[in-house]
Amino acid sequence: MIYLYWGENSFLIQEKLAKISESYKAKFKSGLNLFKFDLEENCDELKSALESQSMFSEKKIVFLRGILSVPEVKFEEIKETINKNKFLNKSEDVILVLYDFIIPRFDLPGRSNLKTSEVNRLNFLKTLGEVKEFKNLDKPKLIDWCLKKSEEENIKISRNDLAFLIDGVGCDANRVWNEVSKLSAYGGGVVTKKDIENLVVFDVVASSFKVTDALAQKKVSQALIGLNELWQNNEEPVMVLGAMVWQFRNMLKLADVKITQTEAVQKFKLNPWVAQKTLSALKNFSQAELKNIYQSLVDVDLAIKTGGKDGREALTDFVYSFLKA
Repeated sequence: MIYLYWGENSFLIQEKLAKISESYKAKFKSGLNLFKFDLEENCDELKSALESQSMFSEKKIVFLRGILSVPEVKFEEIKETINKNKFLNKSEDVILVLYDFIIPRFDLPGRSNLKTSEVNRLNFLKTLGEVKEFKNLDKPKLIDWCLKKSEEENIKISRNDLAFLIDGVGCDANRVWNEVSKLSAYGGGVVTKKDIENLVVFDVVASSFKVTDALAQKKVSQALIGLNELWQNNEEPVMVLGAMVWQFRNMLKLADVKITQTEAVQKFKLNPWVAQKTLSALKNFSQAELKNIYQSLVDVDLAIKTGGKDGREALTDFVYSFLKA
């Protein structure tokens, strides 16, 4: 029997593989007929694992990663092995579980994210066994999935707080669940919005720090590149502005006191990474400059909210103003 599990949702694929493995081990205690291979590494023993007799008359299960993404030469070798062993797609005694994580490509709007080679391989494998794609969940489905998994793990988190977290880190199930797990460990099984705000570095925050870092070094062209990357990622101007206001507000707080990174984390409840980045940028601004910049950002916020200026244009003008500084 041959199965292929593939897609961009690596977390759900790994969860599926874990369930298959656990189910197999529960039935066949020896574990001597379970094999794992990665096509990015040396797979000299793969043919032997597929063709040899299993021990203790147990079913044999072989996990093989990378079937869609390996170079053509290696794929053809695997294809030849599968074709030689026709029993694989019918046998109940040997289970071949193929899997691969496909990173979505966003440079092809309206077109398939798959390369031609990946499509051809999928078509070939569909003729041999069961093929299942694991797509990233949209926000509502991801919230439902996380709530169910949280209940199973005895983690308390509200639907609204999950939505807030997902807005900050995106709809990658792996990333979201890792954050929930870390926050749960910190909060003793309870995840709150306050902890999310204090401990999670949102994607827009991390990306906007690139802009802030560049401005701190008076590298306006680099800051504009960082800003353009945010627009290419379809970040909302109001979110970018909010992140930058928050960053400069933190700098103003820390500018009033001489403080270490550890003290900043403890006193102001900052994420350690955020504290480090804030203190580093702070060295390049005087307190007067920080106050002027913060006021400028407040003015930008007002201009956007009153509809007087387009958000992207207002933030771009703000960055350009550093040329005059």
